[in-house]
Amino acid sequence: MRNGSQHTATRVELGDTIVVAARIGEQPDAPTRELEFDVVALIGEDENVAQYAVCYCESVDEFMVIDMFGHLLADEKLAQDVLNGFLEHADDEHSGEEP
Repeated sequence: MRNGSQHTATRVELGDTIVVAARIGEQPDAPTRELEFDVVALIGEDENVAQYAVCYCESVDEFMVIDMFGHLLADEKLAQDVLNGFLEHADDEHSGEEP
């Protein structure tokens, strides 16, 4: 995890870049490449305390959800619920901007 000042951070913040090694293909020995995910939202039950971060990788057009320490959520249902909530909120904000 790299934050805006290009050093290792202990907690995720908006603007951080999360670098993930991703396997290309399905084979176990397939090569990997690094993908950079930007933290685009901090999510939490209490507005003052974020519990999750939604990250987006423009080069592959994918989202991922991590905890506040930069770890990928193991609970896929929870990750999908967090992402769905983020996307619904973003869609509502976008709809409100249209005349």
